[in-house]
Amino acid sequence: MRKSEVRVFKEALLSQSQGLLNVLEWGSGGSTVYFTRFLREQGIDYSWTSLEYNADWYQRVQKLVENDSSTHLKLFDVGNHSLRQRHTDMEEYIKYPATLGKHFDLIFVDGRKRRRCLLEARRLISKDGIVFLHDAHRRHYHSALKEYPTSRFVTPFFWYGTMKKPKQSQKIKNKLMNVTNKLIYLMIFAPFYAVKRTVRSYLYGIPK
Repeated sequence: MRKSEVRVFKEALLSQSQGLLNVLEWGSGGSTVYFTRFLREQGIDYSWTSLEYNADWYQRVQKLVENDSSTHLKLFDVGNHSLRQRHTDMEEYIKYPATLGKHFDLIFVDGRKRRRCLLEARRLISKDGIVFLHDAHRRHYHSALKEYPTSRFVTPFFWYGTMKKPKQSQKIKNKLMNVTNKLIYLMIFAPFYAVKRTVRSYLYGIPK
């Protein structure tokens, strides 16, 4: 995550920390360790539920949070091969949070099946809660972003949404931010990634 994205995420955690803060994360990693440590430093009472699909990665993260009773990792092992993860249904991974019988103040989507997780998050988020998406520049996810009344790109790669209907002034501001970040991605980052894919394809025979 970029510094600006970390800052926005921290601000969101602080804004939601009224009583017990319930956080859901699809896709464990550095964010799990870093932000739970931040919450402890701020003296915020929280419950962080993180769902992982890669057994090796799960073990690495688990060792880093094993002394934190407020952080709960759950493994849905579909193998560590990325193509297998991509083509496996992973229904339990997506539907598991609904079985917990609670709503979440903040949801971070940063794992597999992100589009479907975003759609599922609508049912799980609290009234004033916030949903974040990492790697939000990928077009495959964008159909799900439209399902959120408030939808805003913080950077070309980081998006947040809520189920609250924005005021007209905020709606205009969000649209301006979204257009600006889309242009930044298309003009600066998209050409870079296109060259990178071409080089990888040429050197390693990896499809573009």
